[in-house]
Amino acid sequence: MARLKLRGFFGTVDDSGKVDVRTFLRQSFEGMRDHGTKSLILDVRDNGGGEDELGRILLSYLVDKPFRYYTDLVLNDRGFSFARYMTRFDSIPANLVTKGADGKYHCTGHPNWGVQQPIQPHFGGKVLVLMNGASFSTTCEFLSHMRDLGRATFIGEESGGAYVGNTSGGLAHVILPNTQVQLGVPIMRYDLAVKPAKPFGRGIQADVPVTYTIAELIAGTDKELARALELAR
Repeated sequence: MARLKLRGFFGTVDDSGKVDVRTFLRQSFEGMRDHGTKSLILDVRDNGGGEDELGRILLSYLVDKPFRYYTDLVLNDRGFSFARYMTRFDSIPANLVTKGADGKYHCTGHPNWGVQQPIQPHFGGKVLVLMNGASFSTTCEFLSHMRDLGRATFIGEESGGAYVGNTSGGLAHVILPNTQVQLGVPIMRYDLAVKPAKPFGRGIQADVPVTYTIAELIAGTDKELARALELAR
């Protein structure tokens, strides 16, 4: 069995700052192939997300046929009336979007747009996912697809991010003129290519719910990992 821990879908994964997430994933799945791994414990607890493409890349190692990641990526516009109150705006380049018949913009230049392909080496064994309420954004996009495909057993808490998608992408940083209250306004809606779930508006649910007593938290007990090891064996 193998345990793969991802703290974020961005940057590097080691203290030297030399191994990026893409390289780490490739090396990890090559190692699992070379060692004949049958069970993978995938730990994305406290993973707040990051780069959209990395969630899709991780999924690509775990599926064996082409798939769609998003059904749509929608922006109401490329400019906004509250722009004069913005100190920063992570805009989406014009060459990444296409204006549709609905009058909205669709991010057709996104790397996860359209049909995606599996990546070798494929891992077809048992997958046990550790997650909690601090699993968000890109992490939940990946988890949603794993849930939709029935590809894993989920252990821990309901995820913090929603099952069907989210609003994020470019972020408008706005300072309200009278109160000086600051807020971030996400400008793109992410629609995941997953079947509808009930109840609507919830996160990814755990198959094996885990709760803690205060004493267990103080002691640093890892009940999710212990349960995953039992199931992996």
